[in-house]
Formats: sequence, C-alpha cells, structure tokens
Amino acid sequence: MDSNILNNSSEFALVEKRIRALTTILAKMGHRQEPSFDLQQVPSLLRHFVYLLTPGDVFSPEVKKAIAATGAIVHDGVNERFQTLMVTQNLYPRSSLTESKLEEVTKSRNQFKKSLPLLIIISNNDVPLNEHISEIWTALASYEPSTDNYIALSRFVINCCRRKLFTRIFLYQKTWHVHVAQKLADWTPAANELPETHWLDAPHWFSLIHLPPDKYVPKRKQGPPDNQVTQLEFSSNTVHLWASFLGHLILTLESHAVEAQKMENEGDTLGFKTAMGKVSDYCAALYCFVSWGAGVVKTLLTKTTLASKFNGFTNGDDLYDSDESDDLNPEPHESSGRRVLRYLKGIVAWHAAISIAYDADIFQITRSELSLSLLEIPHASFDIANLDDIYEAYFNVISLKPSIAYEDLTKPILKRHLPQTFSGTVHAEATLMSLLTYFSSSSSRVAFDMPLRDDHVAALDKLLEPASLIINATTENVVAVGRKCCWCCDRLHFELLKANGTQFKFPGSNGVIYPWSPPRVGVDVKVLQRLEDALFQELHAVISDQSDLLYRPSSGAYLHFSPLEVCGF
Repeated sequence: MDSNILNNSSEFALVEKRIRALTTILAKMGHRQEPSFDLQQVPSLLRHFVYLLTPGDVFSPEVKKAIAATGAIVHDGVNERFQTLMVTQNLYPRSSLTESKLEEVTKSRNQFKKSLPLLIIISNNDVPLNEHISEIWTALASYEPSTDNYIALSRFVINCCRRKLFTRIFLYQKTWHVHVAQKLADWTPAANELPETHWLDAPHWFSLIHLPPDKYVPKRKQGPPDNQVTQLEFSSNTVHLWASFLGHLILTLESHAVEAQKMENEGDTLGFKTAMGKVSDYCAALYCFVSWGAGVVKTLLTKTTLASKFNGFTNGDDLYDSDESDDLNPEPHESSGRRVLRYLKGIVAWHAAISIAYDADIFQITRSELSLSLLEIPHASFDIANLDDIYEAYFNVISLKPSIAYEDLTKPILKRHLPQTFSGTVHAEATLMSLLTYFSSSSSRVAFDMPLRDDHVAALDKLLEPASLIINATTENVVAVGRKCCWCCDRLHFELLKANGTQFKFPGSNGVIYPWSPPRVGVDVKVLQRLEDALFQELHAVISDQSDLLYRPSSGAYLHFSPLEVCGF
C-alpha cells in the first residue's frame, strides 16, 4: 500500500485506544441512549438476505460472527447480477484468524432438491460461516415455488439458524416480568375493546391450527351457494378468543423449541428432527398470523387494553446471545404491546425473509446470477488507554477544572470500570461503512496500518464499484445487518455524513454502547476525534448523574461538601 495513505498513525493509535477505553467504561457502567430507527430503511431484499445468512451460534467461534452486507444489482445491458459483499466481525479474542480474509463464496456442490430428505439433520460439529452461507444460497437458488416443498425449505433454513431463533423465542424471560404467551392466553378484555364487529375471510392456514374446544372463533358462511367463503368474527365478543389463539400458538412453539433443545443435547437424531420440524411449522403459522393483512395481531397488541399488560423489565442472562435482547429496548413513545409485536416479528424473521425472497418482484433477482464475497475481519488488538490518559483527557474535553472532591469521585469510577486489556472488536457495519467511504472517492482514502493485502484492496475496489443498491433509478450506499446497530456505529454513521456527505441507508440503533474499536480504513482521524469527544460527553453525563445522587442531602453521611465545590467553583 502506498506510504502516503498510511498517515497520522500516531494520532490514530491514540484515539483508537481512547475510544476502546471509553466504550468499555460506559458499557461496564450500563450506559445507553434511547433506541432510534432510521426512516430510510434498508431495502427489504438485502435486509432479509442478511437474516437468512446469519446463523448466530454462540457456541462456535467459527460460526458466530455478526454480519453486515452491501449489495448492488448490476446490469450489463443484457443480464443483471446481484453483487454482494458480506463483512463479519470476529467476536472471539482467541480466534485463529490473524489477518483479514477475503474469499468468494460459491454454491454447494449438492443441489437443494437432491438433499430434501436430509434437510433436518443433527450434528455436533460446527459449520464454518462460508459453508453456512453456501448451503443457504444453494437452497434459495435451487428452490422452485411451483414444484418444490416450501415446508422443507423452511425447515432447512430454521435448522441452520436455530440457535438465534431459540434465543428470540425465549427473550420474554429477560424482557418482561410476565410470560407473554400465557398473558395472551389468559387475558380478560374490557367490555368494549373494539368499536365495530368485523367478519374476516378465513385464511387457508387458520384451519391447520389446533385449538382447545372452548377457544374456537365463531364462523359464518358468506356468498353464493356454489362459492361460499368462511368468515371469522373479530369483535369485542371474540377478541379474547383471538388473543388466546395467539397465546396458545406461541406456547406450542415454545414447547417444541424446548423439546428440540432436549433432543439435540441427548443426541436423539429422530426426536430432534421431529421437534425441529414442528418448530419450523409453528413458526410458519405464527408468521402467517402476524403478517395477515387483516391486522388482527397488531390490533390486539396496540388498540386494546392488551397494549398495557406487558410492562416490566428483568435483568436475567440471555440464553445464548449476550446482546440479542438489546434490540427489544423500548423505543421512544412505544407502548408495551407494540414492543411485544416487535418481539413476535423477530421470531418470524426467517419465514418473512423466505417469503420476501420469492415475492414476484424479487424472485428473478433471487434466481439471477449472484456474486457473493465474504470479508472476515480478525479480532482487534488488546491495547487500551490507561487510567491517567483517560482521566486527563476527560477534563480537557469537558473544560472543567476539577476540585479535590470531584477528583475523589471521578478517578475511582474510571478505575473501577477500566480493564487492563480490550475485549471488544471492530463491528461489521462499521467496517463496511468505512470501506464504502474509502472506495467512494480519493479524498476518503485514508488508512492506518492497512489491514488488507494489496490484492484484496483491488478486489474490493471492483466489488464496491457500484457501491450501492439501485432502487427507483437512484443509487444509495446500503448497510444491512440482521439486527439494530449499536450507539457507536450509529454515531459513526452520523459523523461520516457530517464530514464527507456520505449517504447511507442504515438500520436503526438499539442505543447500547459496547466495547468498540474504530475501523482502520476510510475514516479520517478528525472524524474519530469527534466520536471520541461525544463519548467523553456521554461519560460526563453519567458521572454527573452519579455525583447528583451522591451529594444530594438524602445521601446524609456522604455530604462532605457542596455541589458547587464538586464542580470546582
């Protein structure tokens, strides 16, 4: 790499270590901001594609890598090609990967049709990420909606992504004080929950769900004798039956998920296959109910008294994924019922993705030639700023002359939450944003200890030449992930827009700060310094809140000096 590109390395090294330290301190203090959502949503094709390709297996350092993707529909005048770059972050400090690795992912040698009888298998072996992507891609590209078995395709995908699905099914244990499904099943509505009675055409899937005899929704026949349609009553008189239907559907899904985990742990291949088939089938039924155009689930959870029945938050441990529940943090002005709706949409995300992949407008793209490259990023180094550096820089940034009292408060807080080594990594979406910025113009081509080989740089330059997904005759940079991004990635998105005018379609943020390391490519030091300043301001807000608690009169024995003295006046 040209030596002119490797500039400001010492400044970068300093800001890198400080950002690592600040994000670690704030993460250990549990600091977070309100979640947000981007009104310019990532296109559904790419977003759902990422859902399908992310296995999310926490037990495997070779598989559990968060994925970000960008893509372009490239036209050559005759044909079109869906060109995609997937970027991973390595979550495991002891990973054997020591340098960035770029490879082209190809289809599996076995056609999807030939492996139908083997779609649900049990294996204690970890499947490398490139193999997982290859198998999913092969299944999607080989599937023929008119002749092939949709149930088998769904079961295959769900089996591949079962760890992440299990996490989402049982997230209620960490998110609410109540059992969501049981609350739905047992709900007693008010007298007039709905202003009108609606008769809804019964969907084809409704008759496939087995309900207790006392939970059947009233029906009627409508239309001419030779073409009658069954309709279902949705009214204040039946709203409890619909809620019970939803609750029992989720309870049944949970029971099959528990059984599948048990069978897998016991090595019971047949039992596991049977249970996973039921998990997928009930997920499919739940997807049909949640996405039903009649809007019954949305009405139940947002327009009845159910909307306020799920308050409460607990701090238990995730069953599999340490940060999966962060996506369920309450959004601004969000009712608890609407939050439950987001929880259900997370469970059915894979079936939604499969349906989108075979939508009439997208099907030809799904079946067209696909160019897919995978960039794997090694774990970040362990270097982190020391206590004295953070302490001194903190007071320089906030322009505050500390008193002895404030020093007595601040330094122990920093020391308690600042480790000796860094445990975070460079997030996949941050890497992808930096690469898109790097290859977008010569003015953005900055790099610090370039982590890519020259041949990889040339390949990425060609891959990212379109640098955008083409939508409605416009081009936009797109970053898709299978979940919300963190506060730091969202802030980097903002700072890049401010500095370079770089426009991204980007997911919303969960508002959480994790131990985070900046990318080494495409982001100027000045941009990172502004991010560092923003982190210092977040830290100042936390310390100020703690000082208010510590020195208010109710703290009694701790009130050795006035609040004005604390601030150095």
